[in-house]
Amino acid sequence: MKLKSVFVYALLVAGACLAGCASNYAPPKADAIAKLMQPVEGKAVIYVFRNNPATAPKRIRVTLDGKTMGETSVQTYFRWEVSAGQHIIVSYSRRWSELVIDAEPGRIYYVWQDVGFFDPTSELKLVDRDTAEINLRSCYLLENQS
Repeated sequence: MKLKSVFVYALLVAGACLAGCASNYAPPKADAIAKLMQPVEGKAVIYVFRNNPATAPKRIRVTLDGKTMGETSVQTYFRWEVSAGQHIIVSYSRRWSELVIDAEPGRIYYVWQDVGFFDPTSELKLVDRDTAEINLRSCYLLENQS
């Protein structure tokens, strides 16, 4: 089998696995648009991403202002457009993590959900755009639950 054929086959298998593993992925077009990381007039944008490929596969529930937005798994992210003001993000694992963002209109906030390998704990950390951009390339947009 030629190397190109093996590569194409591997991509097809990976895509099929991803499609079957998580029914809450956003459509590919929405993912591509979200990865442009554009501000929204009159709103703030918050990205929460989990990119640790070797972390425990456990799904971790994430809330925004007390509302469950869904669960992250390996290589996934959320994108939320929010009004100005204080917003509280909570990541629920064995040891949950909370992050408060004082959102300003026109700004974009990037939050890394750092998940431990053997012990599925999580920590939410604000990161810069360059760090987020590099890491979001390998992640898939999730649809919000609420």
